[in-house]
Parts: sequence; C-alpha cells; structure tokens
Amino acid sequence: MGNVIVVVDMLKGFHNKGNLANPRTASIIPNIRELLERKMKEGGYRVVFLNDNHLSDDKEFEMFPPHCVEGTEETNVVAELQEFCDMGNNTVYPKKRYSGFFQTYLEGLLVFERPEEVIVVGVCTDICVLHTVADLRNRDYQVIVPADCVETFDAPNHNAGDENGWALGHMQYILGATIVDSQLEI
Repeated sequence: MGNVIVVVDMLKGFHNKGNLANPRTASIIPNIRELLERKMKEGGYRVVFLNDNHLSDDKEFEMFPPHCVEGTEETNVVAELQEFCDMGNNTVYPKKRYSGFFQTYLEGLLVFERPEEVIVVGVCTDICVLHTVADLRNRDYQVIVPADCVETFDAPNHNAGDENGWALGHMQYILGATIVDSQLEI
C-alpha cells in the first residue's frame, strides 16, 4: 500500500503554449517540484500525472478554446516536472474531461495501491482539480490539497483569486478534503 500524488494538467498548454497558457501557473511549479522531490525521497509515494489530451473536435471546445490537442506540444508536462514522469513507477494518464477518473485508469491504480492519502496538485483549481478531488472524496479517499500547489486562470468573469478561494473552500468544507501549505504541513 502506497500513497499517491496526483498532478493535474501541469502541461505546456496551461503554462506557456496555446490558447489557455497562463502565466499564473509558473508560481506553483517550484512548490510542486519541491513537494515531489521531498515525497519521492521519503518513499512510499507514487506520482500520477493526469494530462489533458483532447481530440481536435472535442465537445469541451464548445465551452473553452481548443487546448492540449493530442499530438501537440501542449500535452507535454512542463519541463520543470518532466523528470518525475519517468521516475520509478510513476504514471502518465491522458484525460479527456475535467475529472481524472473519466475514461482513465486512475480508479484501477487507486484500487491496486489502496492509498491512505491522495495529495492533489495542479491546475485549474476550480475545474479539473476540483472535479478530481470530488471524485476522490466520493470514493472515500483521504484527500490533501496543498493550497500553494494549485492555481487557476484570470479571464473576463473569472478572477483567479476569487475562484481559487471558492474552490479551496468548497473542497474543504463541502467535500471534506484537507487544505494545507505544502511547506509546513505535509
């Protein structure tokens, strides 16, 4: 039995390439990197990267601009975290929707690993992170979300600070996830 760290959409397509590239994600990369380094050194953790990987005619593009289309550079993990994809028994799963459970092998991996806790980091706090956390909690996993390892984007009618605050509060007070500071509490 090992614990699992789920890294959601830490991709070039949300960082520095394409329609949803967001400079805000740069602020969490060092925190995620430090957390992964520390937990991999401690041992007993497996890292799962959940990566948007859409078809060119994906239904999601009715709501959001095309992004992270399969076969493009946008689907690649950011360079600063790429080395963790190939480390040990870490895993990369492409995903087509908000939740990391939709048409991926995440559920099977979690059944196999039987983790005591699942740490979730990445983007976007109020979309893919939130929906993955909800599905984890619906399966009764103990979920930890380091607030300094998640981020979302600024856009018209979408203030990143407000959305992050709302999503973290929802995860904590409605879904029952534990919200922490990665440097202090995990």
